[in-house]
Amino acid sequence: MKQRKIIVIRGKVTAGKTTTSHELAKILPGWIFIDPWKIKEMFEPLELKNRTSLKNASKKAMLVIMKEVIRNLEINIIVQETTVKYIKKYLGKDLKKHNYKIYSFFLDIDFKSAIKRDIQREKPTMGLSKFKTEEEFSKKKAKPHRGDLAIDTSKHSIKEVVKQILNEVGERKGKHPRADWIRRCW
Repeated sequence: MKQRKIIVIRGKVTAGKTTTSHELAKILPGWIFIDPWKIKEMFEPLELKNRTSLKNASKKAMLVIMKEVIRNLEINIIVQETTVKYIKKYLGKDLKKHNYKIYSFFLDIDFKSAIKRDIQREKPTMGLSKFKTEEEFSKKKAKPHRGDLAIDTSKHSIKEVVKQILNEVGERKGKHPRADWIRRCW
């Protein structure tokens, strides 16, 4: 049975998780990008005050989609904002049965670069201005887990980050036949 792969992209705010995921999806034909943020965006027009249920709904929807992809499509997956532990907890049997291996990457960024990227965004929404020091920023934000390959995106271009991920997972750059659709659809 052919080895299938899941690439998990985690990291700090503004470290480039979505950009990296989209770039990977564009050059990995036959892979699907499952983005929990797209699921959350469906609820944005409602301006919900309690975001906990929204977070839970997007995680559950992500798992349902992953389960269907693993069981029925058996294609490789790119997913962000989750952990290997979480995926294994809920999909462990399916991963073994369908021969999936998970690779996890933690995208790190220094405080100054994070602030700069947040300002450059079309809609700065991360509230990074509330952090006065790098120490405050580091304490409050995501940290790598054991097994994550950490990549400092403040020191590497997006092309370098993508190349490093491709090397780690043993994939070659290709071209998705619908690469121009990826940002809109995924």
